[in-house]
Amino acid sequence: MKPGACLLILCALLPASLAEDMALRSGRVLKDASVVSSGDDFVSVQYTDGVAKVPYKELTDEQQKAYKMTPDEVAARLEQRRNEEAARRQKAEAAKKAAEEEARRIRESLSEAERHPRYLEGEDVVRMFLLMGDLSRVEAEVIALQWNALEADRVGLPQDAKVFRARAGTYQDQISSIRKKREDAELYWKDLEKKYLALKDGTQKKITDLNKQVNQLQGEIRDVASQPRTERIVVTPIVRPWNYPPPPVIIRPNPPPPPRPQPVPPPVRPIQSPYGTKIGR
Repeated sequence: MKPGACLLILCALLPASLAEDMALRSGRVLKDASVVSSGDDFVSVQYTDGVAKVPYKELTDEQQKAYKMTPDEVAARLEQRRNEEAARRQKAEAAKKAAEEEARRIRESLSEAERHPRYLEGEDVVRMFLLMGDLSRVEAEVIALQWNALEADRVGLPQDAKVFRARAGTYQDQISSIRKKREDAELYWKDLEKKYLALKDGTQKKITDLNKQVNQLQGEIRDVASQPRTERIVVTPIVRPWNYPPPPVIIRPNPPPPPRPQPVPPPVRPIQSPYGTKIGR
């Protein structure tokens, strides 16, 4: 029998459930009372002040017979409830033993090398993710714990797997905070990219408008130049093209100064000797 099968809806079945005053064994009177439901050893009564849960011992003998709440009937239902609870406990224990036996069978079926779980540490996960992007220590620790839980399940250690999953759950708030920061950073960079693209589009539009003005001025100059008899004086405007992006600034070092000339000694002029020979000076 299911646990809820003992709850009886007596409103439409029992004449005593109609709204009328209900006097209990203790002398208490419930005004305009009607029984709306019952359990194993009580009835629920709705009356003017609300709903009351009345134990079977407070009912009179006539009320106990009317609502099937005699001591023998109550004892039979309670005994049935105890038997059902015992049967559920036995079923749960049998399921637990079956799971443990299955885990033991799995461990025995594995080879010697496979019987030992291959647990990881957070540092191991960090090393594996070095080439895959930024990974915080907390995330690495959670990944290691989740891996260890799977390894414990694989080798038939459900209690160890439960411990690993419980430890991973303690980092949930930190993981949520890290993910929130990353989402905020991603939104910031997306917003910055939108602003850059908007600025770039506005700059390109300005460049396009300036180029149109330059072409228009150049056309007017050509028209004036093609009319030699005109007396109109046109001053050519100085238009500097605006390129986007601006050209890079190249800084060149100054050339080294030229070498200073060394002083040249005066030439040696020969001196005429009174004796007819030349003497160097």
